[in-house]
Amino acid sequence: MLQPNVLQKFDDQNCPPLTLTELLDQYTAFSYRVRDLADKTVKQQNLYINRFFTHQGISSATEFFQLLCPRYIQKFLLEYPEKYGPASRRAMHASLRSFLKFCRHQGYTSCDLSSSVPSYRHSPPKSLPNPIEDETIKRLLDSIDRTSPTGLRNFAIIQMLTTYGVRGAHIRTLKLADIHWQQNTITFEVCKRGKRIVQHLTAQIGNCLLGYIQGGRPNHALHPEVFLTSRPPYRPFTKAASLSSIVARCLQNASIQLPKGVSRGTHSFRHAFATRLVGKIPLKHIADMLGHRDISSSFLYTKIDGNALGKAALPWPEEVK
Repeated sequence: MLQPNVLQKFDDQNCPPLTLTELLDQYTAFSYRVRDLADKTVKQQNLYINRFFTHQGISSATEFFQLLCPRYIQKFLLEYPEKYGPASRRAMHASLRSFLKFCRHQGYTSCDLSSSVPSYRHSPPKSLPNPIEDETIKRLLDSIDRTSPTGLRNFAIIQMLTTYGVRGAHIRTLKLADIHWQQNTITFEVCKRGKRIVQHLTAQIGNCLLGYIQGGRPNHALHPEVFLTSRPPYRPFTKAASLSSIVARCLQNASIQLPKGVSRGTHSFRHAFATRLVGKIPLKHIADMLGHRDISSSFLYTKIDGNALGKAALPWPEEVK
């Protein structure tokens, strides 16, 4: 069992807030006032700090600080990968370091516990990404009931993931103003330090979007985002896992079992999109369509094109006599 931390010494002046909500409110104000962080960054960090709070079912700030110690932090970080992937782990490490520095700044800890959080290093995958098969995608789309508002929305989301290979965040943040009907283009704004994507609005995607906007999207909703929740209060999807959950439910409803290693979320469609294009168009064009600012981010997909790699290999030199 973890021993209570002995690093915290409180008096009437620096006693921590009574509730975790008050503690998080203080950290939020600190993030805006001292660190000058953007709204999106503050909300993301608060999400991860809340996960840290609820890890052991802690109910008060006093209880939290009694447990807080290097061993407690490291135990949490060792268990975190059991539920979350590399991107979430990296964000958790960064958010936790920031929060622990805040605790030291406020005098809630007598030393800086942020040094207990190691830098997260994620090596590039050694194996190829496993895309979802085109036949499976067709079967999935065919299984969606497009007579309901939810079905119209889910069909449009999965069709867009398939057609454009964009991230789930691109779909979540897509706004009505990003669909340029007269110009037949659609714009996806910058995501994950990438770059803006401008794609041709195909007739298939245009019909999907039109069907959802006219027959599935709540007409009275004032949000600028295209895709909204299907139950009131209607609102945009704010969580990164929201669309992956939709994909997983659709797969389950279609009784589709994906092979081991194939993501049940939005990213498997992105891998499938890139796999289709490798060897057919220049890698720079693939990088642009994926929204990669650095072309090296797209190099992983070059391993898929064995024929092109074979042509690029130099012949073995003949023995010199």
